Amino acid sequence: MDKSNSSSRVKFTIDKTGFFAEGAMILMVFAALFQVIGRWGQWNDRISAIMLIALPVVSYLLLALCVLLFGKKGFFLSSLPVLMGVVFFIFKLVFKLAEFNDYVRLVLCILLYLAVGIIYPATVFGWIRTKWLLPPLFGLPLAYHIVRDLPRLSDTVNPVTFSDGMQEMSMLCMLLAMVFIGFGLKKHGPEPTVVEPEIVEPVPEPVPAAEPVADEKPVPVEEPAPAEKPVPAGEPAPSEEVVPAEEPVPAAESTLDFDPETAFEPAPEGSIPELTLDPDPIDFGPETEAQDSAHEQ
Repeated sequence: MDKSNSSSRVKFTIDKTGFFAEGAMILMVFAALFQVIGRWGQWNDRISAIMLIALPVVSYLLLALCVLLFGKKGFFLSSLPVLMGVVFFIFKLVFKLAEFNDYVRLVLCILLYLAVGIIYPATVFGWIRTKWLLPPLFGLPLAYHIVRDLPRLSDTVNPVTFSDGMQEMSMLCMLLAMVFIGFGLKKHGPEPTVVEPEIVEPVPEPVPAAEPVADEKPVPVEEPAPAEKPVPAGEPAPSEEVVPAEEPVPAAESTLDFDPETAFEPAPEGSIPELTLDPDPIDFGPETEAQDSAHEQ
């Protein structure tokens, strides 16, 4: 079980349009009206007028306004008029202390007033996480007054005074209104607390150790080339190889003796050989003769 939820307060509200809320407001108005009627003319003493008339009337009307205006939000404010009513009943008890002959009833009344002053504020403030203490807290005194006072109110032989009757009706209306409030409360549970998301920073991954790098051989630094000496014009550079120029190939000498001066002069007589016919026929062999004979045929 979550301890934070068990220790947190709850919120009680009451719907002003519901049956119990409307009934409680009407009964509180009647309780204030009966209190004024029952105490009418008893304001000669200022303390009695304030404590026995003004205090209960203001308490009842404020409780009705709390149900009407603060039923959904801030109903814990209703604890103020309830505490004012507790003060009124304690003062009333002290005011009539000489009339009390039943000390058991006196002790029970004191315990009841103290219980109301503690349990009701603790409930509407959310410290008590249930509303079911309120109906019996006001219902038991209501039942007691009904059993005890209704026969007195209906007794015609020894009737009660009008003032006492109005005050008793005011008491019954007030107690019944508190029972209605106890039943009309609704619990909405603890108010949700906004939990901010926790930002988890990512854990940096471990950087692997760098592998040892083999010692690299130092790169030899190239020495700068020596500056070239200026080469005079017409001389080849010393770094260039001198290619010897090819000598012109002499023209082939003509095997024929040709003299252009004497080429077109007439030849001397007797220099041109005479053409003679060879009386001997040319022997072409037997195959040639056979071919010739075949050709002649």
